[in-house]
Amino acid sequence: MKILIDAHLPATICQFFKNCDCKHTKTLLKGNQTKDSTINDLSLKEKRAVITKDTDFYYSYLANQKPYKLVLVKLGNMRLSEIKEYFKNNADKITEKLKEHSFIIVEKNKIRILE
Repeated sequence: MKILIDAHLPATICQFFKNCDCKHTKTLLKGNQTKDSTINDLSLKEKRAVITKDTDFYYSYLANQKPYKLVLVKLGNMRLSEIKEYFKNNADKITEKLKEHSFIIVEKNKIRILE
């Protein structure tokens, strides 16, 4: 599984996606300033799921099926430590769901499949 973590989430959550090729936007040529359209193109080219808090990707996915796969993070206002703990506890579940589904919304108490 290939994953790209968007700028609004910490790069450190990549460590929880074991056995995945996980990148953060800060490692891209323009780093966290990379345009959404470039992220979408990279996602399609490399068949990489995008994990983001940015709802622009939600609309892009609905309208154009971009990015390749989408995990929209709707955890509310959590501290950085809480976000890390969430992904530590749920990265495997998210990865499993991405094997069969293309659009997932993660919330504090549930992971929803939208397709």
